[in-house]
Amino acid sequence: MIVNGKKFSAVVVVVIMVILMMFKSCHKISAGYVGVVYSPNGGVQEKVLTQGYNFINPFKNVTEYTIGTEQAYLSADEREGSEDNDSFMVPTSDGKMVNVDLEYSYRYDENKVAKIFTRFKGKSGDIIQNTYTRVKIKAYVSEVTSKFSVLDIYGSKRAELNLETYQHIKDKFAKDGIIIESVNFSRIGLDPATATVIQQRVNTQQELERQKIEKQKAQIEAERNAIQEEGKAKVKLIQATAEAEKILTVAKAQAKANDLKKKSLSSELIKYEQTLRWDGQLPKVTSGGSPLIDIRD
Repeated sequence: MIVNGKKFSAVVVVVIMVILMMFKSCHKISAGYVGVVYSPNGGVQEKVLTQGYNFINPFKNVTEYTIGTEQAYLSADEREGSEDNDSFMVPTSDGKMVNVDLEYSYRYDENKVAKIFTRFKGKSGDIIQNTYTRVKIKAYVSEVTSKFSVLDIYGSKRAELNLETYQHIKDKFAKDGIIIESVNFSRIGLDPATATVIQQRVNTQQELERQKIEKQKAQIEAERNAIQEEGKAKVKLIQATAEAEKILTVAKAQAKANDLKKKSLSSELIKYEQTLRWDGQLPKVTSGGSPLIDIRD
């Protein structure tokens, strides 16, 4: 009985060890992550672990890297995700220093995570982000802002600054296997003196723009009035022309009628017309006692 009891205990121990080994061999990779497998005697395994449960040698280590988009902040506002005041100063082309907040999104290249593991000596993605990426971004941003003046950064070239900064940072991190998906200056802070000067310039520029718009409106109004007057003059000219043509047409018709009438007159026709109009009575004009008209014939 004692022997059987020892055998049963041994079996239980073996079963427990097997269960523990299976439990230790099962590694869960969260959604949006991949895992790099490493062992002291075999080095880095080329094939990475994908999301879900994976069975691996319990004596190997797994380091995870995000391949889903992660949002990060370098901000003075802890509500944006910064634990401390992570805003930073950047230089401008006119020798000023500007305090900025930056937000960016990133992920690790799934095809390069094994190389990332080796390059950063086995550090996890979060550690790389906090000790390398955030530091380098500040330096890369400064390389871009140094090409822009304060007025450019604060005013009309803000969009151009964002685009150039994004492209520069994206290219810089590509060699590290870190994919930068977006970059944006969420705040650009100025000292009071500089802010006042810039505001004055902005106000002046706005006033010039307003005057320019007013001038354009006046020109458009003048052109519209000129077009209207020209249209009225054309209408009057057309009416006058039509009236003149009407008078000319009537005159030509009258002249033609008179000409036809003149050509149709003859001595016989005149006498005939006179005969038709004679009432049969002789003229009664007398002078002295002698008749003026001799009708004896």
